[in-house]
Amino acid sequence: MSTVLITGVATGIGNLTARALARAGHRVYASMRAPGIRNSAPAEELHRLAEVEPLDVHVVELDVASQESADRAVAAVLENAGALDVVIHNAGHLVTGYVEAFTAEEIAHLVDVNTLGVQRLNRAALPHLRGQGGAAPSSTWAAPSR
Repeated sequence: MSTVLITGVATGIGNLTARALARAGHRVYASMRAPGIRNSAPAEELHRLAEVEPLDVHVVELDVASQESADRAVAAVLENAGALDVVIHNAGHLVTGYVEAFTAEEIAHLVDVNTLGVQRLNRAALPHLRGQGGAAPSSTWAAPSR
C-alpha cells in the first residue's frame, strides 16, 4: 500500500479522507497546524483511532503557510516511513462575508494558504516523489487552454 501525506486533517474532508485511506490499508500521515496545542483534540482522536482499530495513522505538524514547516513535515514522513507515495492537498482557508469588509492583508493570507501553500508542499515533496521513480507526478501548473 501507499504512504500518503494529507494536509488539513484537523477537520472535515481531510479528516475523513485520512480515516478512509488508513482503513483501506494505507500508511497515512495526517497533517495539521499545531497538533499539540490548537488542534490537540483532533490529533488525540486520530492517535486513539490508530490504537483501537488499529490503523497506520500518524499525526504530523504542517502549516502550509510556511516553507520550513512543509520541509520539516516531508522530512519527518521520509525519516519515519522511508518513502512518500502520495500527497493530498486539502488544507484551505475560507472567508465569508462582504468582500469590502476584508482587508488586503486578510485576502493576501487567503491566497497564500490556498495557492502558495500547495506550491510550498510541492516544492518539498516532488523532488522525493520523482527520485523514487514510478509514475510521473501528476501535479502540474498550466495555463487554461482557450
